[in-house]
Amino acid sequence: MLFATFEPTCKKKKSISPVLNTKICGMELPSPIGLAAGFDKNAEVFNATLSLGFGFVEVGTITPDPQTGNGKPRLFRLPDEDALINKMGFNNKGMLYASRTIRKPKLGIVGVNIGANAKSINKVMDYSTIFEFLAHLFDYVTINVSSPNTKNLRDLQKPEVLEKILQNVTTINLSLKKQVPIFIKIAPDLTENNVTEILNVCEENKVSGLIATNTTISPRTLKKPKSFKGGLSGKPLFKPSNKILKLLAKRKKPTTALIGVGGIFSASDVYEKIRLGASAVQIYSGFVYKGPMHIKKIEMELENLLLNDGYASIDRAVGASIR
Repeated sequence: MLFATFEPTCKKKKSISPVLNTKICGMELPSPIGLAAGFDKNAEVFNATLSLGFGFVEVGTITPDPQTGNGKPRLFRLPDEDALINKMGFNNKGMLYASRTIRKPKLGIVGVNIGANAKSINKVMDYSTIFEFLAHLFDYVTINVSSPNTKNLRDLQKPEVLEKILQNVTTINLSLKKQVPIFIKIAPDLTENNVTEILNVCEENKVSGLIATNTTISPRTLKKPKSFKGGLSGKPLFKPSNKILKLLAKRKKPTTALIGVGGIFSASDVYEKIRLGASAVQIYSGFVYKGPMHIKKIEMELENLLLNDGYASIDRAVGASIR
């Protein structure tokens, strides 16, 4: 039976190198390289992905009620661009299913990415509902208000709406026996003013950190621009996401953590995001194109980059490019 498969002898994953050990929002990571949400949508294979070398994984996006997502086909490869276009629409089995699959012992840090149901009449309350139901089962929670594949979801990034969401989940978080770090995942298609407003709301509501960024809807990022529906990830997202990351790093408070996402295919890509201010990173498209063995290769090369620049740990390199 699926839900009776417990692993009492499960041991935490060890770091491949002390140089890669890091801590973010109180969570100790054996590596700063994580798996982004979208791969393990229902919290079913988090231990398997952790065993591939990831320092942490984020499951989801999970919504209160199960939903089938958008019509197929809804995932497309652009091999010439090293990119993916997805218009999934938060297809998942819902929070009740996830609450069962997550209960087996974990090999490492597992976060959950939460979203609103497409047909919900009150998307703001959806976040309260699912946070209250799932937060205590995970190591951190990411609030996804930036996916382009659920109608009007990105409107939830507006300061006045985002503040309502954060006030609600923060109140619930304070009632838990053990509070969990809360992250906000934002879009790469925001103006500088938008980013500043979102950052201010997050920090006023004591959000632990921001994840920069989700997929882009801009065709201008492609070498051969063409119209598409959905969210674009992969190499074309690297520079736009770095632009947002750098802006956040320059304007955030020291206590606000950043996770960099978008276009990571190599150790040098990881290193650039770290030097721009990310304490950790997440990979998705690079994992799809390069395969599972690529993660450990990146980690070994990242260690060399750090040591060659005289850094004994990841922490010392965070934000080095903007100091």
